[in-house]
Amino acid sequence: MQPNDRAMARKTPQRQLTLSAELRNVIDEHHIFTTRTRMKVLSALDNITKDTVEERGKSLRYKAIQEILTSEVSYLHQLELIMKLFYQIWKTSAFISHTTYLTLFGHIESLYNVNGELLNELKQNPENIAATFLKLAPFFKLYSVYAYDYKEAIAVLQDSKLGFAKVNPDLNTFIGNQESRPEVGAKLMSLLIAPIQRIPRYRLLLKEVLSYTPTTHPDYTVLLASLREVEKAAGHINSLVQEHENMQRMLKLQRCLCGGKPRIITPGRRLIKEGILMKVSEKGRRSHFRYFVLFSDMLMYCKIKISPPSGPNSLKCCCILPLKKCTVDEILSKGMFKVTCHGETIILCSPSIEEGDSWISALKNAVKQYHECRQTLRKDSSSRRPMRHRFECDLSQEDILQPVKKITCSKQES
Repeated sequence: MQPNDRAMARKTPQRQLTLSAELRNVIDEHHIFTTRTRMKVLSALDNITKDTVEERGKSLRYKAIQEILTSEVSYLHQLELIMKLFYQIWKTSAFISHTTYLTLFGHIESLYNVNGELLNELKQNPENIAATFLKLAPFFKLYSVYAYDYKEAIAVLQDSKLGFAKVNPDLNTFIGNQESRPEVGAKLMSLLIAPIQRIPRYRLLLKEVLSYTPTTHPDYTVLLASLREVEKAAGHINSLVQEHENMQRMLKLQRCLCGGKPRIITPGRRLIKEGILMKVSEKGRRSHFRYFVLFSDMLMYCKIKISPPSGPNSLKCCCILPLKKCTVDEILSKGMFKVTCHGETIILCSPSIEEGDSWISALKNAVKQYHECRQTLRKDSSSRRPMRHRFECDLSQEDILQPVKKITCSKQES
């Protein structure tokens, strides 16, 4: 069959549907048959339409399955390019350090092995892709390890690109030569993003196959189960990546605190929101910009020692308010709100209404979730008060739930 013939064949079911509809309209409008003959003709048209719809569904399902196979071949080829033209060469070269090498390619081989097995199974049994995905979907969680290092890998390449020409011109030339090879035809960064896109791609492809699979099909139940397993793997990856990124940000924030105090890294604590707010003094005569950090169990605000507050010792912690005793209330003035903790009230102002609303929502949700979590754990804490300035001991989960003597600070510092 010639390409044009195949194209015509693919279009035929839709044309048959249109023709059947037109014939039905003509018969209904012009009454050209007796009632008995008319019923026979319409019944025949219904059968043709039903058969055509089923054929079209089978055709689309087959096409969706083929898309999985062809895209998997293409994806595995991308991994092979990374391994042959970058991974294996750099493994024994002095171009980059071992640490940088692991950041860029440390998990490529594991992904290649998993997807190589997936492709072999798909080729051996293309009619039962559901069973293949159901079998191998749990191994997709390996992608979370790759995703951990992906952002850092891209940052390494971007930073290196800026300095390669001067610091390491040989490496700069090597990367350019490899990227321009006919069999590559892509930037290294474009190849490295392929694994990040793969699991979401599986989810879309399986959904498409499922949409063209009748519920009476023998593979429908297994296909639905495989889709759920892939979605579960995708959710697992996203959750771990978010936790990892949250921890990395907390580590950076820890380095920003003067003297590394208080210690904010503790099991179970999450960073929710951070940013600069205007803190109004108790009598409303003065206001100061302070850097606020909302965690899952406390609100901390700091004096900005170095702007922007991104380097070591750029933030000095002024006060910590445990969420257990916090309430949040809006103030009539747009962008303003107050946080009350054990009788102490701080009035805060955001430069925009939208950002103020965002902080109010984040604080209220954090307080609500904290109380819900505490009820679940069935732990009753004591009446801890706001903790200011001196942090003779590291702040931990145990500390935040213990009574702390209030230490007054100067008006200027708070």
